[in-house]
Amino acid sequence: MTKTKRVLSLALALLLAFSCFAAPVFAAGAEQTDSAYSVSERLEHGFYQVVDKLIRLLGRFLNMVIPGKDWAGKIPSLRSYTPEQFYPGKDRFDAAPAPDAEWSMGYAARSFLDGIDATDGTYFMAGSLEAFKGRAAVKVLDDQGVVSWALSDGDTTVTFSSVDGFGLTRGDVREIRARLADFAAENGIDSINVGALHQHSGIDTLGLGAPLVPAVLKNPWASMFYEDGLVQGKNPAFMEALYTAVTESVIEAVEDMTAGQLYYGSADASAVMHDKRDPAVFDPDIVRLRFVPDDASRTEIWVTEAGIHPVSLGAGGDQVSGDFPYYLREYVAENDGARLAFIQGAELAITNTVESVPVDETKGDVARAAAVGEALGRALEGITEEKALPALLNVSIREVKVPVDNPVHTLAGREALLSSVFVRDGLGYDVITELGYMELGGTLGVVTVPGEIDPAILFGGAISAQESWTGESWDYTPWAETCGAERLVCFGLCNDQIGYILCGNDIRSMLTENEEINAVSVNSAAVLTQAFEALIKEVK
Repeated sequence: MTKTKRVLSLALALLLAFSCFAAPVFAAGAEQTDSAYSVSERLEHGFYQVVDKLIRLLGRFLNMVIPGKDWAGKIPSLRSYTPEQFYPGKDRFDAAPAPDAEWSMGYAARSFLDGIDATDGTYFMAGSLEAFKGRAAVKVLDDQGVVSWALSDGDTTVTFSSVDGFGLTRGDVREIRARLADFAAENGIDSINVGALHQHSGIDTLGLGAPLVPAVLKNPWASMFYEDGLVQGKNPAFMEALYTAVTESVIEAVEDMTAGQLYYGSADASAVMHDKRDPAVFDPDIVRLRFVPDDASRTEIWVTEAGIHPVSLGAGGDQVSGDFPYYLREYVAENDGARLAFIQGAELAITNTVESVPVDETKGDVARAAAVGEALGRALEGITEEKALPALLNVSIREVKVPVDNPVHTLAGREALLSSVFVRDGLGYDVITELGYMELGGTLGVVTVPGEIDPAILFGGAISAQESWTGESWDYTPWAETCGAERLVCFGLCNDQIGYILCGNDIRSMLTENEEINAVSVNSAAVLTQAFEALIKEVK
């Protein structure tokens, strides 16, 4: 596959040849005498960058001439865009808890598979792109569902839902919020958040599980005139089950709320983490929020976060599984009597590994997933140092406009494969997404990120100019320093999925890396970083 890509790339480059982009790229490489790369490596990098620019130009042209939803006025212009089902939170953060403040928390879980025959051939799997025929689920190994929790300090109330799925676009999140709008108003809910855990072994929740060739042949004209009958990755019946389950779980979590104390701690989980992309920068911990009800008859709630791709069953299988988050929940319920929610962190290219943990092969296809889940459970049980958090909850969320320069994402949005919130902006397109910041107890910071972010953006450790393909440096302050919290954790793929978010100086090539193919923009990190800095400046 890699050889084919390189041959096609070379042919394209020769056909469009020595464009005006070639000279500056190669010249820049030649001047970098202190580069970490050899001359031949820099020439190769320059070649790939030229081809990438040609591909983006060609893709932009094709998006101008191929029919799509925008030709029928179904994608609004940036000027006419108005926010819908958006919960901005606070304009300014409270500095101290109210005199009568107290924590209250609730929990609920639902399955998406109740009443659904997931193996009838109409439910496509996520995890990898398919050319001619969608990869239908053939077996259900455990479950695919949602865990929701609600938290309040007596003044501000937030809800978070963790969906077993490859990703959810903001259009799906807005649909869920619309169904909860009356309940939220009646119960004083200030922020409704829905994130995905990014399992590759689930029924498609994002839309890219569709057979791409039939979609490209049928959807361009059809998407202009009707919504039903298009080639889709998402099964409508499954998405209805998802919307219903998430909505019901949020309501139940709010109704389940009870008073108690909130603590946070962390444990080393690096034994099950492997960073596939250099430089290896990641948070090695699994972080736990532990809610202890004042009513001793009620069970504890654990909210946990770690940045680890759930790919125990591979990236392109046909068996449905909640992967290690499912087995982590099962382990904690059985061994600790607690109800657990897992939240995906800053995962970028960090995958799970079992090289350093025991694997019970008698568990068959789920042996690796169970091993990782149980290892994380044991790590959580080993937390001995915790900090009590005062009852102070602050949250603020902003809409952010990210220009889309990836032609694949543009086409997927125009042809109704993705339900991202796209707008027309001149001759191009933007995605309107969300970025948020929550602070608990005045010390623990939580950033809600709409994709799979490079941990270096949050915690530092970006590559140098000498290590960069472009010869540039990443000069932004790490978000952990910007927010000023004692510790920053990341709730990734939250309220949207705009793909990988890469340091701007670490953009390589769509032809050599997976992350570059699945990033809506080479400038996502810079745009979101500037938005985060502005948000923090406004609320503090």
